[in-house]
Amino acid sequence: MLRITGITVKRHANLSSLQHALFDIVSVTVPPSNRHSIRCFHNHRNITNASASARTFSIGSDSWNWNKSNITHTNSSNLSSGASLSSSAAAAATNESDAPIEPSVQAKILEECSSLHSSIMPFNDKVKGPLAKNSDKGTSLPFVFLVGNHSSGKSSFVNYVLGRNVQTAGVAPTDDCFTVIAPGPEDTDQDGPAFIGDPDMGFSQLRQFGPTLIHHTQLKVRSGTQTSSFMMIDSPGMIDSPMNQSGMTSNSTSSGSGQGSQMDRGYDFQGVVRWYAQRADVVMLFFDPDKPGTTGETLSVLLHSLGGMDHKLLIVLNKADQFKKIHDFARAYGSLCWNLSKVIPRKDLPRIYTMCLPNKNPDGQENSSIGAGLDDLHQSRDDVVAEVMKAPKRRIDNVITHLHDSVNLLLMHALIAQEIQKRYSKMLWDNRVQELASLTAGVSLSTIGMYAQLPMEFTGAAAAVTILGVGGLKWFNTSKLTEAEALLLTMEELSASFQRTHRREVSDADEYTASVWERIRSTLQMSLKSDGLNDFPSISQGDLDELRRILDVEIPKLRRQASPSHVGSNGMFDIFN
Repeated sequence: MLRITGITVKRHANLSSLQHALFDIVSVTVPPSNRHSIRCFHNHRNITNASASARTFSIGSDSWNWNKSNITHTNSSNLSSGASLSSSAAAAATNESDAPIEPSVQAKILEECSSLHSSIMPFNDKVKGPLAKNSDKGTSLPFVFLVGNHSSGKSSFVNYVLGRNVQTAGVAPTDDCFTVIAPGPEDTDQDGPAFIGDPDMGFSQLRQFGPTLIHHTQLKVRSGTQTSSFMMIDSPGMIDSPMNQSGMTSNSTSSGSGQGSQMDRGYDFQGVVRWYAQRADVVMLFFDPDKPGTTGETLSVLLHSLGGMDHKLLIVLNKADQFKKIHDFARAYGSLCWNLSKVIPRKDLPRIYTMCLPNKNPDGQENSSIGAGLDDLHQSRDDVVAEVMKAPKRRIDNVITHLHDSVNLLLMHALIAQEIQKRYSKMLWDNRVQELASLTAGVSLSTIGMYAQLPMEFTGAAAAVTILGVGGLKWFNTSKLTEAEALLLTMEELSASFQRTHRREVSDADEYTASVWERIRSTLQMSLKSDGLNDFPSISQGDLDELRRILDVEIPKLRRQASPSHVGSNGMFDIFN
């Protein structure tokens, strides 16, 4: 029996029971503002093992267009002891008959999303919008992105899910590359320049991070894996270098620009992680018992690179079977909660999946000292695998969400640019009216002098005064207009324009609208400054109406096609008739 801060627990107590008692332990270390949020950690949901979506995804080029019949499944003889999926996890990986969306519907939704996204790109290019070039082009297959501390079990988890040893696992850092693992008819490897240069794979935008990253990226095509409908991407383990022991602090002072990581690795590591995470269908952040959130680079990545991705982020405390005492588990769990509370800016922290991978001795028994607690770890592992197997289905949801965000970004960019342009045009035409009025008055006066046969000195003086007056007025108005343009393009005036064009959302304290504004404000300012308001292309009402039509008509239609049948969906009320 163990007595931990006044709580008596059996040495081999069930871990879920222990987590109910952890609140009293963790509350000693977690700040008051975050204490009540610890309850979410021991309120684990039972997640039904999801089936993998039908293998209808194929890579674009002919050489990558693999038929399902070419994919063979490996047997347990190809694996080390205990490396295959458990029966429940294997069911999630292989039972595809319960796929919620028909393959033909999936393909249709993806095609429609791609078509709609491509249709808005010309307008985005015209107004120098916030959408990146080729942002309408996704990767050839859905993928799961793994990131975390070194030796936290990322590579071992990849091997476990794939059903064969693909990645090298070890206690020390074993790989310094981003490794893309894709299913294929035969085993083959491809280096970074060839892989990123392939126009059909969808990773060509990684060139923006420079040659160092390109040479630290590789593709592994493997046959006989237990998954053939999505890719897995393993990342270099994160560790603080001697020159940057403050990790999170130094990177945060650079506003998440990745300057510290660029000094450490030769490329913007945080930016690369964010690029992958934005396009991933499932993102997994691994921690291990030895470093439960204490690596500054990991916390900095969570803060700067994975922000806003809670809907697809899984936080995993791996290797939980290594704890020899429940007290050790409590301390590691509390330490992780404490470190997460410092970088997650809200009271309710996300669920932490506490799991371990099979580790059997020659007798076929689990090597662990926590006894019955392994059942909970195995269940949690099966939950994680079930979430991973949802990657193809998540691809549909993520593509629609990406289209929705892209249209909202472009629409807000266009609305505010149009409002700024209208204000500038009003000042410009006011100046033109003044100049025209002065010119008309001078010409009229000169004409009257000529018809009245006044002395030529009067007529000449009137013409000279008119020329000088109009020229001086034009110079004055031009200088004032330049000052007004500079004022209109300040962030304060842009924010005022945002409040005018979105007054209802502002009055309702719409957080989503505020987040969209934060994402486009810098890009909008640069776009308007680059061409100048006088040369900025005009934005027609038809362009805005088309964007609104996509938001109000096309995207809801796609959501209905992708959503499972439920009470409230079209046609479901018939069951009550």
